[in-house]
Amino acid sequence: MAGLLLGGCATVRTPVGTEAAANPVRVASGQFASTPSSRAMYDVLAAEMAGQAGDAKTAIEYYRKAMRALPDPALAQRTMEIATFLHDESVALEAAGRWAALAPNDARPQQALGILYARQGEVDKAALHLSRFVSLSGQKSSPALLRIGALLAQTVQGATALPVMHRLISDYPQQAGAQYAYGVLALQLGAPATALDAAEHALALQPGMSEALGLKAQALMSLGHQDRALDLLKGALNDAPDSVALRLAYARLLVSTKDYSHARAEFHWLLKRDPNNPDVLYTLGLLDFELKRDREAGRYLQRVAKAGYHVSAAQYFLGRIAERGGDMESALNHYANVDAGEYQFDAQVRIAYILARQGDLDQAREYLSELRASVSDNQQKIGLYLVEGELLQQADDAPTALKLYNKALRTYPEAARLLYARALVADSLGDLGQAEADLTRVIQDNPKDAAALNALGYTLANQTDRYAEALGYIQRALALSPSDPAILDSMGWVQYKLKHYPEAVGYLERAYAGFPDPEVASHLIQALVASGERTQARAVLDKALKAHPGDAKLAAVRHQLGL
Repeated sequence: MAGLLLGGCATVRTPVGTEAAANPVRVASGQFASTPSSRAMYDVLAAEMAGQAGDAKTAIEYYRKAMRALPDPALAQRTMEIATFLHDESVALEAAGRWAALAPNDARPQQALGILYARQGEVDKAALHLSRFVSLSGQKSSPALLRIGALLAQTVQGATALPVMHRLISDYPQQAGAQYAYGVLALQLGAPATALDAAEHALALQPGMSEALGLKAQALMSLGHQDRALDLLKGALNDAPDSVALRLAYARLLVSTKDYSHARAEFHWLLKRDPNNPDVLYTLGLLDFELKRDREAGRYLQRVAKAGYHVSAAQYFLGRIAERGGDMESALNHYANVDAGEYQFDAQVRIAYILARQGDLDQAREYLSELRASVSDNQQKIGLYLVEGELLQQADDAPTALKLYNKALRTYPEAARLLYARALVADSLGDLGQAEADLTRVIQDNPKDAAALNALGYTLANQTDRYAEALGYIQRALALSPSDPAILDSMGWVQYKLKHYPEAVGYLERAYAGFPDPEVASHLIQALVASGERTQARAVLDKALKAHPGDAKLAAVRHQLGL
């Protein structure tokens, strides 16, 4: 989009057909600096009128003609922006070049040219114009290069972005900040070895550079060297204990290792230095949420939301806290205020779950139906069908869930998630043919779908005597996910069916250790009894009943085996 090309300059960059193009007289008489000829005036007016009508393609043709006739940088800029919006990069490049020629001291067209050339794979030309941008921007080179790196990461494919940045920083061979900017981009693009090399170059130029030390630690983490990364920052903090940048890097590293308690202590240190820092407050709120310190988490998140930062995310986690505490009305209110961002969809789904939990399944289904109609993303629509189906199954209404999935699959016949869900419902209803057909389709489309392989294997082991065939599917699933408790349970169960009892016990003990579910426990108990280990089986049963008193599967096993 044009806004990305220009990287946040002050000029309003609104696509044709919106309010920026709503008054052609105002635009023609006041926006452009030169006095246009009558023909050029006509072209500008025609472009603006086409924009008002939503005909961006016609608008760009008129803008292009007017731009060529008038020596006006604002007109060239507008032409470039609209061409970028239309993904017409040849016109965008022509317009950016004219803008640069007409405004030789303006950094913005140089940045636009650099990004456009980078998109076309023209590394040297891109670097040339981006270097001119740095020179003209009025910023120091380090922040300007960081800005360029962020822009390249957003708008250019990694295979080109990194070579462009590498060529660009060659103009700054003695600047540690240039190496740091290059390393930051490399890490963003999934090249941690390159990022590590850049961080070490930066540290050679400026020993002790806190930002470079943080980058080096992040790169080491990405390369799997967690202990080295932590030791690096611990050592750096011993040398510079008051460094906010190092403390922040170390705290973030602790979060990435899930050492939340120690991370929390580091963020508290940072909060003392800057008591109203919204990012620190927000992170502390999330850490306390993870640690189930809900009262403290709520206080931090309320402060963040009141300050106007991370508002939707804060409302989402406040909703999670309220839901965890059993205050469903408060949770609903918080979720309703999540109106943007990465948590919006999950907040909407949680509203449906709460409505169903409150006993109003019909309202929950109506809400999900309205939500499906309002979203444009097909994967989200499919996800909402799956949520509704799950709510129906939780309400012991598998037949209606099956009808829902049948309806959804008429619209999305190739959706693997829907096929998988319908297979599980069909299996629960005893329709082995439908379950097997759906799971087979999923596996044909994706032979490495471990969940589908496992589901088909378990279904065959549980409902048929096709044990050898079931074993084959489960072996394939286990090869793909060797530590998955569900697959270990299936493998143990099929070994039990094959009367390989010692093998069955081994797999089922591993499954139960990873997922102490009543069904897994019931499988393990049966395998232990078959192996002659009744005392151990009774111990597992007692432990499972203590955790899940009154469970029907466990009660049935106890009655069946006389335990």
